Amino acid sequence: MFSFKQFDIDDSHCAMKVGTDGVLLGAWTECENAVSVIDAGCGSGLLSLMVAQRNPLANIIGIDVDENACCDARCNAGRTNWSERIEIVNNDVLRTGRPGLRSPLLIISNPPFFNETLHSPDADRSLARHGRGFDVDTLISWAGKLIETPEDSLSFIAPAQRSAEIEFLLALQRLDVRRRSMVYSRQGRPAVRVLFQAGRGATHSIDDNPVIIRDLNNNYTPQYRNLTSDFYLHL
Repeated sequence: MFSFKQFDIDDSHCAMKVGTDGVLLGAWTECENAVSVIDAGCGSGLLSLMVAQRNPLANIIGIDVDENACCDARCNAGRTNWSERIEIVNNDVLRTGRPGLRSPLLIISNPPFFNETLHSPDADRSLARHGRGFDVDTLISWAGKLIETPEDSLSFIAPAQRSAEIEFLLALQRLDVRRRSMVYSRQGRPAVRVLFQAGRGATHSIDDNPVIIRDLNNNYTPQYRNLTSDFYLHL
């Protein structure tokens, strides 16, 4: 059980556990104006709950192909004051359309992006980690079909080394980068992740501020503390 300031996460039946990537994405994403939210590949429901905490008006649908993960997500959402605004659906994300969802729509996802040759012997964990059928590439392609208005957006996290490739994939779907942050686990080291928020209709400038998690002394940076202070109990 992971205890945050306003909710708890039990991920005991979920293949992918709570981690820094998800918390960072949920805290970084601009979600305050969204009316409808899709948490694509919701897992234990972490992103759904983070968005619900930050946006008191959003209606959120968390979707995951893993039935056990959906059970965890439903229980986690059910313990909060936001349960009436959160629906957890056990389904293939790629078979999900937009009917009934109003703009502004936010699609948020911490998609699988591991490509190792040797897969985990645990079938559920392997599916979650390697994303057979659902990964960064398919997320962008699928989201491109759902995003209709300039107010809609897609927000996700990916490996830093794929940043240029991802910008090309977004361009193929006519999605324009609005915000982008390279993520550094420690000051002075190469970037490990990149955060993207994209939509249809470019702004004249891109919000392109890096996120550094730890300083040279291995302490959390003031930037990271400020970004995540509404969630972590002891940060």
